[in-house]
Amino acid sequence: MRRLAAYFGVCLLVALAPGPDNCFVLAQSAAFGAWAGLWVTAGLMCGLCVHITLAALGMATALARWPSSADVISAVGACYLFYMAWGMWGAGLGGAAAEARPWWGFWLRGVILNLSNPKVILFFIAFLPRFLPETCRRRALGLMGLGALFMAAAATVMGGVALAGGGLSAFLGRNPAVAAWVGRAAALAVAAIGLWVLVPALAALRKR
Repeated sequence: MRRLAAYFGVCLLVALAPGPDNCFVLAQSAAFGAWAGLWVTAGLMCGLCVHITLAALGMATALARWPSSADVISAVGACYLFYMAWGMWGAGLGGAAAEARPWWGFWLRGVILNLSNPKVILFFIAFLPRFLPETCRRRALGLMGLGALFMAAAATVMGGVALAGGGLSAFLGRNPAVAAWVGRAAALAVAAIGLWVLVPALAALRKR
């Protein structure tokens, strides 16, 4: 139990650490409302399901042998973030803007961002297996259980970030002039997240 408690605490710290996922949830919920941020969070959790499944099947170890593939995935995800930032630049803000966009659009953004997040990829390749007891006979089930705990921690943090951003969105809905500036700031923030993901990926690819 101590090992699991320590692991869950580490998961909370990882989720709280500034990174592409939580920054993106904040930007989306501030721009389009809490529901948009919650749908992005749902997409992030689906992306985590993919990571957990790959780790349980041993694919994470195989991915570690070809690290350039993870860098390519991150670079592609960064390009998608640039595309989203371009679309957000002139888009409306607030709940009405979110209602005009399909829910699956926000969900898909979360999936793509999570699958291309180098922090998450590194966590499941190098960190997750270390918390699995050596006496564990069913390694796949053990990894899935640890992954579920990570999802619980991440969902708690991301959901809180989405609700906080939604409060900011409500304020912006009452102040259109401020909302226009914040909308462009949110677009720039998403573009900055794209750079955050892209620069390390390109640097790693150049070294190989």
